[in-house]
Amino acid sequence: MSPSLSRDAELRVLGALCRALIARGLCVQMRDAIPGLTITRPGGTTKDVVGYVVVNRRKGVVSWWRVDNLHPVKDLDVAADRISAFMTEPAASYPPGHRP
Repeated sequence: MSPSLSRDAELRVLGALCRALIARGLCVQMRDAIPGLTITRPGGTTKDVVGYVVVNRRKGVVSWWRVDNLHPVKDLDVAADRISAFMTEPAASYPPGHRP
């Protein structure tokens, strides 16, 4: 098991991932209350947030929307690709259990 990430390392991971997601055309903001990212589709508002990304410092992974969406922090480009693909899925617009 890898050692836990420090808070500073967590923030660096989030910053790098934020830049990678913006480069892929997503609207991303850093969260204030809890270290993490909120993601909206282009043209969306803060009320249209459809993705949340956090870092599990103990496991060294980023997680988005569901606990089974995980990717190691060592490969943020692939994580950004996976998150971007998730955000383009039509089902990502709806919270679990609220699909039409």
